Amino acid sequence: MNKYVKTVSVVFGMIALTLSTASAQISAGINPKANLGAYKTFAWLDPDIKAGPNPMYKSELLNSTVKTAVNTELTIRGMKEDEQAPDALIQFHTYTQQQQRTNYSGGYPYMGYMGGWGRWGGFYPYGMGWGGGNAYQYRYTEGTLVVDILDARTKEVLWEGVIQGTLNGKLNRIQNQINSGVTKVFKKHYPIRIMG
Repeated sequence: MNKYVKTVSVVFGMIALTLSTASAQISAGINPKANLGAYKTFAWLDPDIKAGPNPMYKSELLNSTVKTAVNTELTIRGMKEDEQAPDALIQFHTYTQQQQRTNYSGGYPYMGYMGGWGRWGGFYPYGMGWGGGNAYQYRYTEGTLVVDILDARTKEVLWEGVIQGTLNGKLNRIQNQINSGVTKVFKKHYPIRIMG
């Protein structure tokens, strides 16, 4: 029985670790009328930062990280930055908010039963549970980065990429999260269609 308890405890611990370190969620939308490959130049609009009271999330360093990551992806797709006569305009929005999660620790699994022993010498299980644990609240910051590509003439949104995840709380690690998220959302959701 002790071996069973230890095994289940390890499995639950691994699941909790996987959930807490899960990578950012990404998604995107493309305007069905947009021919992304026809856009050759771009310029930046001022970012829209909604970062709450923590000044770290309003950092110019993080803004620069977003711009550099997006510039790299657009350059790969044949676009060049041009502040004078751009085909497209790029803007990003950031949102952070505090979230709370309830975690449990120190528990042990149990198998419930009802009515004692059955006619044929067995018991009737009615499910597994978790007992003896302590509940505690875990606060964390959830961050969202939205990158918009707009037509410079009509201001119509052509493409929008969204990256969401739990922020690590350390500046250099948030920079890594931004770089990884931007790379993934462009790679998966922004087709490379370079027109001559």
